[in-house]
Amino acid sequence: MSEQVPTNIREIVNVRFENPKFKFDGKRMRVLQERKVVDYSSAILKQMRERTKDYLQTNNKYNLNNQIINLPSPEQCYNDHSYSLTTKFEHLSMNKVKSPVHVVRWTPDGRRCMSGTATGEFSLWNGYGYNFETILQAHESSVRAMAWAHSGSFLASADNLGVIKYWHQSMNNIQIFQGHDEPIRDISFSFNDSKFCTASDDSTIKIWDANDTRCEVTLTGHNWDIRSAQWHKYQSLIASAGKDNLIKFWDPRAAEELYTLHSHKNTLLALKWSLDGNYLLSGGKDQIVRMFDIRSMKERYLYKDHRKEITSLTIHPVIPDLFVSGCGDGSIYFWQMYNDIPLEFIPSGHEFTIWSMEFHPIGHVLATGSMDNTVRFWIRPRAGEEEDLENPEEKDITERVNGSIPGL
Repeated sequence: MSEQVPTNIREIVNVRFENPKFKFDGKRMRVLQERKVVDYSSAILKQMRERTKDYLQTNNKYNLNNQIINLPSPEQCYNDHSYSLTTKFEHLSMNKVKSPVHVVRWTPDGRRCMSGTATGEFSLWNGYGYNFETILQAHESSVRAMAWAHSGSFLASADNLGVIKYWHQSMNNIQIFQGHDEPIRDISFSFNDSKFCTASDDSTIKIWDANDTRCEVTLTGHNWDIRSAQWHKYQSLIASAGKDNLIKFWDPRAAEELYTLHSHKNTLLALKWSLDGNYLLSGGKDQIVRMFDIRSMKERYLYKDHRKEITSLTIHPVIPDLFVSGCGDGSIYFWQMYNDIPLEFIPSGHEFTIWSMEFHPIGHVLATGSMDNTVRFWIRPRAGEEEDLENPEEKDITERVNGSIPGL
C-alpha cells in the first residue's frame, strides 16, 4: 500500500521537519497557524460600485453573515451610525517585554499601527492581521507623544526627557534635538506642515519650524503642567489645556493669548478639534466631556455619563459628528456630537487607564493603548453575530427576555 501524500502546506512542512535527513540549523520552526485578518477592500469596492444613490433601496440593510461582502464602508454610513461603531473586540497585541502603552498612531496609509511605550520603544503592528511586525528602541525614556505630518512624509515623537525626534516612513531617524527640559505631553502639526507645537510640563508651548527645527515662539500663560496642545485644522490657532483647569486659545503668529475658558473644575487631559474646526472637545478629571463652539466661545454640549476621568479622545476620520472617549477605568464611550446620551458603551475595554486611541484612516478599526501594557483593536460588528456578554447578569437578562415570559 502506497504512503499517503501530504496535501496541504502544513503537512508538507511537518513531514519535512520530521525527515531525519533534514538538519536543524538552530532556528526554531513554528507550526503554521491560521491568522484572521480584517480586509476592508470589499467595502471600498462596494462603495465605488454604488456611487449613485439607491432610491429604490433594493439592498437589504441587515445582511446575513455569509453576505459580509455587502457590509458598507464607513463613508457610506454617514447617516447611520449603527454601521460605524467599532464595538467588537478583535485582537490584543502585546510586546514580550510588557510596558504601558502611552501613544497609539496609525501610519497615513493604514498598513500599520504604531505604539509608543514607557520603555521608549516603537512597536509596529500589521494593519490587517494585527500581528507583530517589528520593534525599535526609539527613545531613551518613555515615549509621550507622536504625530504624523499631514502629508505623511515624516513622524515627530517626543519623550519624558524633552527630546524630539524626526522619523522617516521607513522608521529611519532623521533628526534629534532637545525641545524642553521637562516631559513633552503633546505634539501637533499646523495645517500646512510648516510648523508644529509642543506642550510640556514646564508650563510652556513652543512653536517650531518643521524644516530647520528652530524654536520660533514660546507661549507662556499656563500656571501648571500642560497636558494637551492642538493646532487648528485650517487656521493659525492653537488650543491648550492642562493641570490649571483652563483652556487657552493662542495666535501663534502674534505669540499672544486670545481667550481663556474656565468651564472645567479639574485637570484637563485631552483636547480634540472637530473635523470642520468649528468645535473643540475637552475632557479631564471632572469626568465630563465638553464641546465648545469657537465661533461664539460658548459651551454647547455636556457628556456626563463617564464613571472615571477622561484620559483620551478621538474623532472618527469620516463621520464628523462621531467621537470616542476613553476613561481611567478602561471603559470606552461612543458619542454623537449633538446627543448627550452615549450611542454605545464598553465597560471593560481595558483593565486600566486608556492613554491613547485612534481610528484607522478609513474608520473601520479603532486602536486603543493602555496602562495594562496592551494595544487592542476594535472593529464593526458583523451582521448575524451574537454579542459576547462577559457579565453573567447581562447574560441571564438576555436569556429571560429571549425565553418565555410568565404571564404572557
